[in-house]
Amino acid sequence: MSLKAFQSYLQLEKNYSVHTLKAYSRDIKGFEQYVEEEFDLENLNEVEYPLVRSWIAKLVGDGISNRSINRKIASLTSYYKFLVKIEDIPISPLARHKSLK
Repeated sequence: MSLKAFQSYLQLEKNYSVHTLKAYSRDIKGFEQYVEEEFDLENLNEVEYPLVRSWIAKLVGDGISNRSINRKIASLTSYYKFLVKIEDIPISPLARHKSLK
């Protein structure tokens, strides 16, 4: 439910383009699939930063460019900021993350 609410928020309140909505959704779903497969975690609200770091390490290992990884992280950052805003989580697991160079 949170992902659908996030998509509505981006579309209605932030007025993001269809392309951006699809990219953000794809990034978040990719991360969700990773944590389900690797950590058997089905609720993104329970994610902690070490899981995000392991995902980033996997993406780097897969040869994904830092620019693409940073875009994926931006998607997650926006998603978790939204969850904090609607009080689903107390703090974002990406609160102290710094972008890759």
